[in-house]
Amino acid sequence: MSTSARPRADARDWLRAATTTRMVVLLLAVVVVAAVCTRLGLWQLDRAGIRGAEAARIEREELLAAPAVPVEEVLAPQSRFTGEHLGRRVSLQGSFDPAQQVLVPGRNVDGRDALLVVSAFHVDGGPHDGAIMPVLRGWLPEEGALADRLEAGAVTDGQVTAPAPPAGRLEVVGMLSDSEAAGDAGLPDGFAGGISAGELAGTWGTPMYSAYLVLEQPPQPGGLAPAPSPLEELDTDPNVQSLAYAVEWWAFALFAVVFWLKVLRDDVRERRLAGSGD
Repeated sequence: MSTSARPRADARDWLRAATTTRMVVLLLAVVVVAAVCTRLGLWQLDRAGIRGAEAARIEREELLAAPAVPVEEVLAPQSRFTGEHLGRRVSLQGSFDPAQQVLVPGRNVDGRDALLVVSAFHVDGGPHDGAIMPVLRGWLPEEGALADRLEAGAVTDGQVTAPAPPAGRLEVVGMLSDSEAAGDAGLPDGFAGGISAGELAGTWGTPMYSAYLVLEQPPQPGGLAPAPSPLEELDTDPNVQSLAYAVEWWAFALFAVVFWLKVLRDDVRERRLAGSGD
């Protein structure tokens, strides 16, 4: 019989080949191997999360324990902010401008609606003389209806105020955090939709740092509470090596299944050839 005339294998051929003792035993072995490999892959995936969380914890502790260094050793005005800058403790010398202060509504701190208080700090002296650093000084409780009033345009200038920043030349210490995206437009003067260096530079001037400083200090008079640490934003990335091991184990499980299917296909082909008389 010619090759073109050979009978095609149907479902019964596949079933007969799959239910032979040899193939059933091989299938059981494949199921065991695939199950073990799958379980090992899940274990490595779990390990990736644990190791990632542990690495993040160690990084947080190191950043908290690190001494503050002058900001010029870490970040220059209008230079790109990268992940290595997040949470770095820095110090700046200069003064606050009480006329340059905004409130950022719509935040949640410790389960409470909050208004963030951001003030402009002008660096005085050194290589960054004249540069402006937005400083998150703390937060105030946000009245329940304030968000609705802001959305409706019912809040006007001066209706919501925050304690003025300290006067005179001083040194501030805090942790760097990445500038946020510009927030909602249309807010009244004295409000900002986000802590955006680009947006604040439009009203406060330049040169501006591409970050903001989260001030480290005890509770302030006037109800202003310390802001949350930027380290809370530190991502907990899974451990890459453990993730790679997990993928390898799952690849082994898939290979075992494909191997059994290949053996089954070869058995069916041999039975078909034998039945055709070739």
